[in-house]
Amino acid sequence: MKIAAIIGLSIILVILGVQAFSFFRQVHQLSAAFASEEGALAKVKTQEANLQSEEQYLANPLNLEKELRSRFNYVNPGEKMIIIVPSASSSASSTSVSD
Repeated sequence: MKIAAIIGLSIILVILGVQAFSFFRQVHQLSAAFASEEGALAKVKTQEANLQSEEQYLANPLNLEKELRSRFNYVNPGEKMIIIVPSASSSASSTSVSD
């Protein structure tokens, strides 16, 4: 009778040990996934703050016009656009010192 009780308790302890190990493994995996999702959430919140800042900046008509002019070469009717391109020789002469 004692041997059967000891074997029964041993089996129950092994089953409980396996379940506990499985539980702690799942907790570890979920903790890692949660940390990853928290990092992604922080990144998205930063992007949201940047977009809100840009929205406030572009809400001013003068800033909006400035951005349209710089990004899309926008000109008002009657204006002429002049694009100044730096010469290639000035940058080449300043960087080539090999004597």
